[in-house]
Amino acid sequence: MSISELGRFYYLRNFHDMRCKYARVLSVIHQQMDREPQAGEVYIMMSKDMQTVRLYSYENTRAAFTRNVSTRDTSS
Repeated sequence: MSISELGRFYYLRNFHDMRCKYARVLSVIHQQMDREPQAGEVYIMMSKDMQTVRLYSYENTRAAFTRNVSTRDTSS
């Protein structure tokens, strides 16, 4: 799956718990956005220190994958 195949992107603000699983993320989507995730949508959350980003993509109302992207400088 490429980024161009994905649909809309949504940022989950004030939600920083990177340990959460699908059920908790779904609950936050319901609370913050008052909506059901749709196929192809991507939900973005960031750690409190803004160094790690997690992407949740939904296909057929279930989590298709998650990706963690670290923005930490690992060159030192």
